[in-house]
Amino acid sequence: MVAYHGARFAGWQKQHGARTVQGTLEEALSKLAGEPVSVKAAGRTDSGVHARGQLVSTTFASRVPEHKMLLAAQSHLPDDLSVMAASIVAADFDAKRHSIAKRYVYRIHNAVPYDPFDGSTRWHVRGRLDVDKMKRAAPALVGELDFESFRSAQCDAAHAMRYLWHVEVTDALPLIAIEVRGNAFCRNMVRIIAGTLVDIGRGKIAVDAIPAILAARKREAAGITAPPEGLTMEEVYMPEDAVRAGIPDGAHFPGWPPGSDHDHGAAIMARRILEDDERDDE
Repeated sequence: MVAYHGARFAGWQKQHGARTVQGTLEEALSKLAGEPVSVKAAGRTDSGVHARGQLVSTTFASRVPEHKMLLAAQSHLPDDLSVMAASIVAADFDAKRHSIAKRYVYRIHNAVPYDPFDGSTRWHVRGRLDVDKMKRAAPALVGELDFESFRSAQCDAAHAMRYLWHVEVTDALPLIAIEVRGNAFCRNMVRIIAGTLVDIGRGKIAVDAIPAILAARKREAAGITAPPEGLTMEEVYMPEDAVRAGIPDGAHFPGWPPGSDHDHGAAIMARRILEDDERDDE
């Protein structure tokens, strides 16, 4: 599991001529292993987006014992990227294909003064937001829904059907947090959800408008795309994390419940393959 401050990274995915999390981590682990190492993440994060619990899988030979791997890896990493936990897993483990869901938190600093300590991990919104309206609007985003209106025009996913079981707005002013848990996410989806809820808090969008925004299936129907610095991938969930993730009883989505794809036929299996290839692109 790795954590990173996204400000100086051009996102997760390795790109020629750009400083990325994947490229930096592979370079560090290659030095540790003495040979080229490739890594795979549970999901991609966009430029400027942070992570506390990004799940990564890799395979390489090393004489470093498991209990010393953290220290050994960290000695090759910069101060904005850290390996938080490391363990030996089955040879066929794949962080992307074996994870089932994720938790994101979008943080807003809602005050006139800029916060010099946490400002780089929050969106600074000066005008006072009506948090009660934001809280009332959020539940309309829960369920298996078509989030076409909540994805970037650059999103290359085959469809925007996603299952969110938790969308909550909390406040300890000046901090406002929007927590989202779901099985998969389209590109910029959480940032557009956050921007739309902020536009509701500003009075630019009606508190009961989200069902109509979803039904429109047009990006312009939703609110603005919130800036990347407020978004953090907090957790990646594995099947054994279902209780901690708060997955509702009776929930069905690709990969959950375990083994359920066969029970729901070839159409769901095909959908799972698509989403395995798409998720996650925040």
